[in-house]
Amino acid sequence: MKSIVFLGTNKTGSSYEGIKAAKGLGYETILLTNRTIFIEEREDYKEIDDIRLIDMSDNDEIFLAITDLINDGKSVDCFISFLDEYVYLAALLTNIICHTPLTFEPLEIMADKILTRRFLDGKSYTPFFKVLSSPEAIDNEVSELKDQFPLIIKSPQSNGSKDVLLVENIWECKRGVKQLQRKNPELPILIEEYLVGPQYLIEVIVFHSTITIVAIVEQEITKGDRFIITGYSICPELSLEQLPGLKETVYSIVEDFQFRNGTCHLEMKLTNKGWKLIEINPRMAGGAMNRMIEEAFGVNLAEQTVKLFAGKEPDLIKRREKAIYAHYLIVSSIGKLLKISGCESAEEQAGVIEVYTKAATGQIVTPPRSMGQRYGYVLAAADSKSRAKECAIKGAEQIQFYLQPI
Repeated sequence: MKSIVFLGTNKTGSSYEGIKAAKGLGYETILLTNRTIFIEEREDYKEIDDIRLIDMSDNDEIFLAITDLINDGKSVDCFISFLDEYVYLAALLTNIICHTPLTFEPLEIMADKILTRRFLDGKSYTPFFKVLSSPEAIDNEVSELKDQFPLIIKSPQSNGSKDVLLVENIWECKRGVKQLQRKNPELPILIEEYLVGPQYLIEVIVFHSTITIVAIVEQEITKGDRFIITGYSICPELSLEQLPGLKETVYSIVEDFQFRNGTCHLEMKLTNKGWKLIEINPRMAGGAMNRMIEEAFGVNLAEQTVKLFAGKEPDLIKRREKAIYAHYLIVSSIGKLLKISGCESAEEQAGVIEVYTKAATGQIVTPPRSMGQRYGYVLAAADSKSRAKECAIKGAEQIQFYLQPI
């Protein structure tokens, strides 16, 4: 039996659905991971045939584990990861060992926000940015930005809205810079123009240089301590024709990276100066994204990604078109979770197709400072965006988090 080796996974979402897809395609699934939960709760992860617990921060250990697999007689069709930190390595290994011509070089750039900005510097879709790299010169560099506020400051390796701050003036900027430096003193800091306008996530798959926009997802942002996306909408009536210039801009970005075979997703804003790239990520989006696209169009993007990495042509034909809305669950105060109620009632609401919560009793939950501090979602389907959103929110209103203040 042919095998697919996964470098890391989350317990749920797109990354684990990739493992399920590989199993459904008839592959033996092998997971290299540093997370002991996959061993401790082995019965919950039946789609994984072979789990190798290793130090994933050590490339030598990863290579040794792969050598062991090959010596064990495993016939590996590809290496794949749906996690930022391993996407480049998985594509590189697939090229070298499996001889599948994935475009791996751009993935290393996409994984670093500063490298991405510098690589795309001067393009019409690139907003104003500045890199602060010298601690001694930071005060002067920040003072030079006095006419540019508001601004966004972030770590070059941030994801899921972690280490991303909005600053309104020089004082806030200096405070934010010091905050990020305390957390990662070795990393430079990226300062970017604050963009105003509707925001979209665009899922892209490229096969033999043919670019396909698989889905356009409208995002709704809740601004608290961080910018947290709490709503995702896919609707058939939202077409490329209704978003002039989006297709051309996405194609330009992909072609500027000389991306020939692979997947990525972009976050774009439509501003009064045209489309601007917020960020590009070297993988499909996580969370409920795979489920949303499958419900909307009948396309399992995680499965098609697996096929692409295995050197096969992905099937991206849309088999249906439904409006889908995912409403994410957050809390407004910090506390110890006593219980969650109302999930069954939420599931019974019209249009609701899935209710998912991930917080465990006894866990400390907080208002979100990153996407990881969203504690579940309600997914709904309907014949229009407004109706799907209404159904998802009505379902979410049934769910109550009971907290013990701390």
